[in-house]
Amino acid sequence: MDNSSPKIVAFLCTWCSYAGADLAGTGRNQYPPNIRVIRVPCSGRINPMYIIKALLEGADGVMVSGCHPGDCHYLVGNYFARRRFVVLKRLLTAAGFDADRVNFTWVSASEGARFADVVKEVTEKVLGCQTGNVRQGTVLCPASPVGSTTENRPLSYTSGKRDELYEQYLEVEDHLISICRKLLEDGTVNSVIGYQQEGGDMSLCVPCIIDSPEDVEKLVWYNRCVPNLSSYLLQRQGKTAIVAKPCDTRAILSLIKENQLKREDVYIIGHTCYGMVGNDGNMLQACSDCTVRVPPIYDTFDGIGRKTDAIQGDRPLDNPDNLLNETFERFVNEMNKCILCYSCRQSCYGCYCKTCFMDRGEPDWQTASPDIGAKMLYHLGRTTHLSGRCVECGACENACASGVNIRYLIQAVTKFIKDTYDYEAGMDLEKEPAMLTYKVDDEEIGFL
Repeated sequence: MDNSSPKIVAFLCTWCSYAGADLAGTGRNQYPPNIRVIRVPCSGRINPMYIIKALLEGADGVMVSGCHPGDCHYLVGNYFARRRFVVLKRLLTAAGFDADRVNFTWVSASEGARFADVVKEVTEKVLGCQTGNVRQGTVLCPASPVGSTTENRPLSYTSGKRDELYEQYLEVEDHLISICRKLLEDGTVNSVIGYQQEGGDMSLCVPCIIDSPEDVEKLVWYNRCVPNLSSYLLQRQGKTAIVAKPCDTRAILSLIKENQLKREDVYIIGHTCYGMVGNDGNMLQACSDCTVRVPPIYDTFDGIGRKTDAIQGDRPLDNPDNLLNETFERFVNEMNKCILCYSCRQSCYGCYCKTCFMDRGEPDWQTASPDIGAKMLYHLGRTTHLSGRCVECGACENACASGVNIRYLIQAVTKFIKDTYDYEAGMDLEKEPAMLTYKVDDEEIGFL
């Protein structure tokens, strides 16, 4: 960063903050000439992607200013923007960007002197920043390798070992087959989405769709049923039954809240889940972090033990170590692994847009020759879109062939949303998603 003249992109609401800047000029209020103004109709119109893109294209800082809450020309635009900005700042901090590089504030049309003071304060803050600088794909902050802190966790049962839990899985599997056969025979559902074995005993299960009672014998259930099946519901016609782990069920509830599914078109066969295991026999990291062992909603419960036997509670994220290292070096280290294959996007139930923002031509988010800046834009943008929607099923992490692990970003955002707005995706069908609503008295965390 050029400490003598930092470049700051300023998104200003045309009705208040832009007019306030104009008043500062006519009133001869002096402020540093570091801001490059982009005039927008409303602060609610500012896509967080614009802020991320500005940082990755070389801006030393970003300032966003709009009407004071309650004075919005469009009534509630800045109320929605407030939550969006607060969550974005938490995301950027988790990725290792200096929090002072992005600043939000409210300035009315009559506050010319305040506008000048805000620009001075923002400039001073940006001058003090040292981390998270990216220009034209070149990382200006040196990246040092950061090793993974993931430890092998005990698995629920040893592959192939016929212990008590293994026998319980077989019992549940038999019950599952009988349930699905009955649902198909009496016409309750048109088809069943479940799991079948790909190879030999205890191999990874793959999704299967069954529409005949004679084929239900293919269905299996044990701790290798890893894939999240919820996205398969989006292409189905008529009522469909689905074999659902807690994370699958939460994903289904999220899709229902986003009007992608109708509750009456889905028959949920819920299962207790004590965690899935990978090819190495160890519990998957996402499963180790999860404490939701019973589906929050179901039509038939077919789990191991009773519903009250499963432990449920807050995710163990209060310990900062669980969020790994919130440093820019760690973020860069993970980005260096990424090859932009988009496997994480394809495996994610929440990425159901027909055209991803990375594939759109106007604006062109993707460069002709993808560099580390393009990778950062993709992962930060995708995490922004999943804020308040991700159920942390780990599908993206499981699908990645390069071993990119940035689930810690969405973990940080998810915890922040839960603590700040008392919302957890897919846990309550009646609760409005945190990022689709607002409260007049929402906290202005990180605002000037």
